[in-house]
Amino acid sequence: MKFQTGLRVDKFVFDGFKELCRGERLMVGEAFQRLMEVCSKAGSVTLALRGEGLMDADERKADELRLKGALAELRGFVRAVEEGKYRFVTVKDRETRIDQAIYRPAYETAVAMIPKVRDEELIREAERVLEKANEAAEKNYRRMKRALKPKNFSQSKDDARMR
Repeated sequence: MKFQTGLRVDKFVFDGFKELCRGERLMVGEAFQRLMEVCSKAGSVTLALRGEGLMDADERKADELRLKGALAELRGFVRAVEEGKYRFVTVKDRETRIDQAIYRPAYETAVAMIPKVRDEELIREAERVLEKANEAAEKNYRRMKRALKPKNFSQSKDDARMR
């Protein structure tokens, strides 16, 4: 059962709130209801507003930055594979395959961060970069496989006679 109420709020605050709701495809009533649910669950309006809003914004920003960093690493990986320059990189004084050193950790970070990010444009960009990185990883894998494949040397007539 729904209950209608008349609230008096500052026009500028309400207009800003409506814009936020529109950007997130929420109706104003839905957003207010969610706010009331959070406050009821927390048992305090003040605690709910302090914790939910500010921590979410800080965590969301940190998650967006982690995602952007992972995407930058993936773009570098794609560029390196396209140029064909690097198959190995040095990590802690040890040569490591580029897909293990860069692709895999950055890919896993990006995939873990996407559900935590709300910026639709960043999510679409992440999907594009992940697709390109997957294609580059497959290309790199095929290239590595060819490079490691044993070469068939034709035997000379002298070698064949010795047998």
